[in-house]
Amino acid sequence: MNIQRACQAALDIGQHVIRSERLGVPQSARDVFDLLSKAHIIQAELADALKRMVGFRNIAVHDYQILHLPIVVTIIDKHLEDFLRFSKSMLQRGRPHTHQPV
Repeated sequence: MNIQRACQAALDIGQHVIRSERLGVPQSARDVFDLLSKAHIIQAELADALKRMVGFRNIAVHDYQILHLPIVVTIIDKHLEDFLRFSKSMLQRGRPHTHQPV
């Protein structure tokens, strides 16, 4: 499932930034986005959206419960943009003089 892959990629990138910037040690996958938000790398609202995606990923990967099609459709329709915003935030980290979260 590509949504799950996008979520995992965001987690992997976030963990890399956390390690390289020495922002702390995340105790859970959701902590990755909290640490990035506290360091003003991403906005708190984006961190919250991505933490919800982690919950979706956990259901999809670990089969904690049955996936409901309306939830998947909502994610596709309304929340794929969150991954793009996260990607832009990470790409801007490599550019000089861009310390504003996206």
